Amino acid sequence: MLNIISRSIVSRHTRGPRKVVLNLIKGLDELNVPYVVNASLDATSELWIHDDPLALKASLTLPPTTSIIAGPNIYTLPSEIPPEMNLSRLLWLYPAPWVEKFWHAFGGSHIPSAVWPVGIDTAKFSPSTREKRLVLVYNKQRSLKDTLAVTTLLETLGQTYHVITYGNYQEREYQTLLSEAKAVIWIGRSESQGVGLLEALAMNVPMLVWGVTRFGDWVGSGHDHFTPSQLAYTPVMTAPYFNERCGVCISSNEELPNALPPFLSNLAQYTPRAYVEAELSLKRGAETFLALYTNHFGVLPETMRTKHLINTKKWHNATLRFQLKSQIKDALRRIIR
Repeated sequence: MLNIISRSIVSRHTRGPRKVVLNLIKGLDELNVPYVVNASLDATSELWIHDDPLALKASLTLPPTTSIIAGPNIYTLPSEIPPEMNLSRLLWLYPAPWVEKFWHAFGGSHIPSAVWPVGIDTAKFSPSTREKRLVLVYNKQRSLKDTLAVTTLLETLGQTYHVITYGNYQEREYQTLLSEAKAVIWIGRSESQGVGLLEALAMNVPMLVWGVTRFGDWVGSGHDHFTPSQLAYTPVMTAPYFNERCGVCISSNEELPNALPPFLSNLAQYTPRAYVEAELSLKRGAETFLALYTNHFGVLPETMRTKHLINTKKWHNATLRFQLKSQIKDALRRIIR
């Protein structure tokens, strides 16, 4: 039995980290693998600490027979890990290969690690039978000049479009727009995995990705959290999980006029949903996650299916106090927005 320790799951605010844990749970359900959420750290022998630094620190005092996987949503940088914490006994997760290389370049190479992308909910994000009448332009922390370059070209081509900006929409609105979109132009920053991007692909909407080349290529706050060398780091990925079935990728304004018209003229040749179903289904995501316990700790899925709780105590994320604090934060977030 797997014990999942997550703060994000308590929140009602839909964000990438929360989808990571929810989508893994859906995959575990498909595989009939039992789990508990936010049970006491010593309630099972297999522990996944998804996004909780306090739980990570406390887990290091558990018996060595406890198999611990941590991440990918605990820290942004290896320098944030307290120096007294020895992580050699656990397995650290990265959502994409470039993220692992980034961490290794800036102090995380000593931590045992693996790359694991979560599966995408292809039942929730499925193709629509609605008329495909527009091009959805998605700006994720990029200059408005880049959006203007895209929309100006779309107007020249006589295309109907709608612009959506990261952080300024509800998931239901995003799904509705995707159901009416014949294509997406994703003007993005670096992505650790890009769950929202992959959800669009799961709805079988082809995509032109206008990506970046450096980690620091985004607009808005947050640059002061990183060093100049980290901001200059390259190569990074805007669409870490993407191939020719999904659409096309560019990395500069100069490429846009030559790439966009043929992309829009050949939308029927792309099959992005088939890519997601083959590579990133919920079931496959859960299978590859369980394989990490087998490959690193020797724990088979069959063993996890037969184990039971050692105790019924709870981690503090499961308390009413923590849940109320989460709800208050969600409410404040909605007011600020």
